[in-house]
Amino acid sequence: MPDSESRPLIFSDDLWDDLLQETDAALCYQCGTCTATCPLAERGALNVRQLIRLGAFGRGVPGKEVEAPGLWSCTTCAQCNVGCPRGVDIVEVVRHLRRRAWKRNAVPAGLRPLLWAEFQDGNPYRLPPSQRTAWMRGLSGPAAGSSEGATTALYVGCTASYDPRAQRTARAIARLLAAAEIPFRLLGEKEVCCRETPRALGADGLFRDLSSRAAESLRAVGATRVVTVSPHCFDALKAGLSNEVEVLHYSQLLDELLSTGRLKVEAHRTGPLTYHDPCYLGRQHGVYDPPRRLLESAGAKIVEMPRTRRWALCCGGGGGNMWQESETNGRLADQRVAEARSTGASILATACPFCVTCFAGVEPPRSGRFEIVDVAEFVARAAGVPA
Repeated sequence: MPDSESRPLIFSDDLWDDLLQETDAALCYQCGTCTATCPLAERGALNVRQLIRLGAFGRGVPGKEVEAPGLWSCTTCAQCNVGCPRGVDIVEVVRHLRRRAWKRNAVPAGLRPLLWAEFQDGNPYRLPPSQRTAWMRGLSGPAAGSSEGATTALYVGCTASYDPRAQRTARAIARLLAAAEIPFRLLGEKEVCCRETPRALGADGLFRDLSSRAAESLRAVGATRVVTVSPHCFDALKAGLSNEVEVLHYSQLLDELLSTGRLKVEAHRTGPLTYHDPCYLGRQHGVYDPPRRLLESAGAKIVEMPRTRRWALCCGGGGGNMWQESETNGRLADQRVAEARSTGASILATACPFCVTCFAGVEPPRSGRFEIVDVAEFVARAAGVPA
């Protein structure tokens, strides 16, 4: 029998007090609903109830904690938060346990170079800041974000800056803002990671450092409102900068512009479309209707998947998993795309670059056309602006 299984679990007052100081885990009564609703539990990758319980135990050796199985597989999708009858913020418990792991130097080997890249280059792609504006090719005039005195900043984020597929989404948003005559500024090479990845992985020191750098960049351009491409940037900026600036996801702003008539679209006929709720936009912040209104205004006939809104299945990219190899038996993205296709839809739309990337990696169907688009790209077509 392995040593980790043969040695007894010993309750630790210090570990328990540490857990209670930063989380509301004391409310948990181990009912197991979190595990029952976790999309990774059925794959044997994570037992959320066990993870919370082990947060209070050691092996009887001072300073030595029990390693919680599946701790680094968690996508922080917050499905467990929705199901918890006691209202425990389980995602924050996961972040807390990851912070502890960094203090013990007990983290997967691949995470250290990832966070060094965040610190040195300001992005997890290990690419130089000089390439951060590559997504802007073909943009000019107001769409290039050069409006002097503008107090709205478009926060592009790392994925939309560096990933060729996500760059199309960023260009669509910039052109839509220009079409609605919304002056905005871009941070360009001075933009740094929103710190979503360090936050999700529990690297608090780097999270604080990048927060400070992001705030400084926004102050430099006089921004009072920040519009993000990614829900993950939306979440991280709200967590760190909401006292200084108004933070919006692009779908919220475009929905407002559409309802006030500043953004004009002409509905175009498409095949049936289904919409995937990104975890960090839907469950984490309750933004469900703006993306749907945008799609419908652009002519989409939405057919919903069985799991939708607060119960939508995660794409699998959150919680730092965009940068790690999956340890699960089958990807969540594969399952979600299968669910989307089962509705009879020919288009799967979402509003998150992580989701688009994960879904695009699914093997295409052998027959029939199936398109994966971002909401901004779909609306851009209806507005007559190129993506």
